[in-house]
Amino acid sequence: SLLLGPILGLYCRAYGGYPLDYVWTAGPPWFILWLLNFTMIYAVIAQFAAPVKMNMPHPVILLLFGAFLSAAFYGAAVGVPEVWSSLGNMVMWKFGIGLYVPFFTAGIIAGRNDWMKSVEEMETWCVWMLRTIAVGFWVLIFCTVGGWLSFIPNFNVFMTANSLIPPVFAVPMTLALIQFFHQYFNG
Repeated sequence: SLLLGPILGLYCRAYGGYPLDYVWTAGPPWFILWLLNFTMIYAVIAQFAAPVKMNMPHPVILLLFGAFLSAAFYGAAVGVPEVWSSLGNMVMWKFGIGLYVPFFTAGIIAGRNDWMKSVEEMETWCVWMLRTIAVGFWVLIFCTVGGWLSFIPNFNVFMTANSLIPPVFAVPMTLALIQFFHQYFNG
C-alpha cells in the first residue's frame, strides 16, 4: 500500500496532465491488507477452536441471514462516525461488518463442510428463485439510482436503499453466480 496506492495516483495524474507528486494513499491494496488480516486472525483461531460441522442451510434461510446482515450493515452505517469509517485503512466499516467479515467466515465454514455439493445439487425452482431475486435487486438498484422511486416527499430513497440493499443482495447473488458458473462452465 506504500507503493501501489501512490503509483496509481501518479499514473492518474500523469494521464490527466496534472503535475506529478508522491501522495500516500491506501489505494486499492487496502482490500489485500484486510484479506491478510482476516487470514491471520483465522490462522490463530483455527489453532484453538474446534471445527464447526454443519450442513449448508437452505437458501431461503440464507436469505433471512442476508436480511439480518442488512440490519448490521445499516447499524454500522448509522452508528460508526465518519471519522472512524476508515480505521485501519478499511474503506467504510459498514461493508466490513455487514459483508466482508461474515462472508469470509461463511467461506471458511462452507469450504470445511463441502457446501459446494449443495450448491451444485440445488433444485431448479430454488436456482430460478435466486436468479429472479438477484435480477429484482438489479432493477431496484437501477430505479433507485435513476431517481424513479423518489415519490415520497422528504425521504431519501437512495440513501436508505444504499444502506440496506448490499448484504441482502449479496447472498442470492453469490449463490446464483456460483450455481450459474457450475452449471454452464464447470459442469
